[in-house]
Amino acid sequence: MTRRFAPPPRSILTSITMMGLLTLAACGSDMRTMNNARMQTLANFFAQHEPGDPLPRGWRRLDGREINYRFANETYSIYSIDEDEQILVMSLDDIGRGRLEADGDLESCIWNSVADQLSIECDDTDMDWQIFSNGPELIALDLDEEEYAIMRKRPGR
Repeated sequence: MTRRFAPPPRSILTSITMMGLLTLAACGSDMRTMNNARMQTLANFFAQHEPGDPLPRGWRRLDGREINYRFANETYSIYSIDEDEQILVMSLDDIGRGRLEADGDLESCIWNSVADQLSIECDDTDMDWQIFSNGPELIALDLDEEEYAIMRKRPGR
């Protein structure tokens, strides 16, 4: 005698399908985009942190290879820690070109990473930054101004 199993109830199939779709949506979302509360926490800490002081546990300076990996073909908003506002948006491609948008002006740029810093040369602006990360989050130290800024990845491009 052969036993036949009944198909699972429709509610179970619907539940499994929904869980699968939610999992796909979670995998497709960009977890590197920092939320506002976390950004404020970082701003408060780094506003009191002097350049050259030891970094908090888990933070480290990125080398040139890691900078290329994190910034090529990405767009970041850069936020001033002292003024608590967005100061510019940078979009960099993987062939050393990009653009900066600040105060309504759009500048074409050339960028590269040398040793452990990100260098950006634009029409009217030149910047050299050291980039620090704890994994998903990025902080930039402007080497000219000796000030920190938060780098918040923008979804999409």
